[in-house]
Amino acid sequence: MELIFHKSEKYISEDILYYTADQRDKHSMIKPKRENLISMTVDSNDLSNPVKSKITNVLYPFKKNSVDKIYIGLSFPLFSNNWAASYLRYLLKVIKKDGSIILPVYPEEQASEKGMWSRSFLENIFTSRTGWTGTNNVWAENDGVMSMRIGKKFPEKMNSTLNFYLEKIGNEYYRLDDELIDNKTDSLRLIKNIWSTSKFSSIVEKIIQDNCTYKKIIYCDIGDNPSLPFEISVSNYLKIKETIITSDNNESYNELKNYFSYRCKSKYKKIDKNYIKNLKLLNPDIVSVIYNKDNDRILNELLKNINNSAIIFYGVLDTNNPLLNKFDVLNYSSIVATRIDSKKTINHYSDIIEKEINDENNTKSNRIYVLIPK
Repeated sequence: MELIFHKSEKYISEDILYYTADQRDKHSMIKPKRENLISMTVDSNDLSNPVKSKITNVLYPFKKNSVDKIYIGLSFPLFSNNWAASYLRYLLKVIKKDGSIILPVYPEEQASEKGMWSRSFLENIFTSRTGWTGTNNVWAENDGVMSMRIGKKFPEKMNSTLNFYLEKIGNEYYRLDDELIDNKTDSLRLIKNIWSTSKFSSIVEKIIQDNCTYKKIIYCDIGDNPSLPFEISVSNYLKIKETIITSDNNESYNELKNYFSYRCKSKYKKIDKNYIKNLKLLNPDIVSVIYNKDNDRILNELLKNINNSAIIFYGVLDTNNPLLNKFDVLNYSSIVATRIDSKKTINHYSDIIEKEINDENNTKSNRIYVLIPK
């Protein structure tokens, strides 16, 4: 069985073309036959096993060592961080002993710009042989493509909320038909949360890297999804001194708190949303406002009460708000982890996604804004 993963159905043709083109087959090892590929997407509502006749969800719980090849499509939202490394490690368990995972990689500068995988990022985490001894987890294939296989040493488990969710779901959970029918709505909600955490944590992580490179910071998130701040708190690429979680979602917070109680190196604390007006007493360096039904109201409250904290805001910013005069306003893409500059084109292997990224400045829909105190 050969699978190819996509963000959604509209990207399928472009994703497949990337791998069926002749220039991607340096070792005659990776080029698939189009008729053999089974497409799966992130946003599918079908949680059943993959078949040619329908598009199912990529988080179907595969049996271990059951898939020959998995192609990661250009559109598939896989950033170079703990979450994605944990996902690739999970896929290594899914493929057969002689199977492989094929994924796009970017030149160093482009990868760093967008928070995506480059060859060096991949090898730093997954290289497993010593010198020239043994089989490596990572194989170079050609420009823009690398593959992963089961090597000499299986990669170590990284801290991530994804591992928590994979363990929580369990492979048997979806395979029981009665459970699937009874819990489909909850399962789809959980899957949506998993992928949303992946995207927004990658963007927040990149914003922190760009603006707080050398200092240890206090990070605060205000939102109904505690997965986001926990994912940021365990990042290997940030210096988080303390994480403040401002949420009323006690059930999710307690589950994650118990899971990360001995996995997280930085301190964390939870406060209720009604404490926002006193948040400045805790001196957070960066505050994110993403997962709320009333992001606008929360932002206004922060603007009135915080002077020295940077704010990451997801929504439609009222540029006429006089409270914004205290801040420089930056735009970040909500598609890839990169800052948007109207004078600069953001390149992407996917023509569709490249256009989407560069059209973000002209859209009136929700966007990522970063407010930096002047």
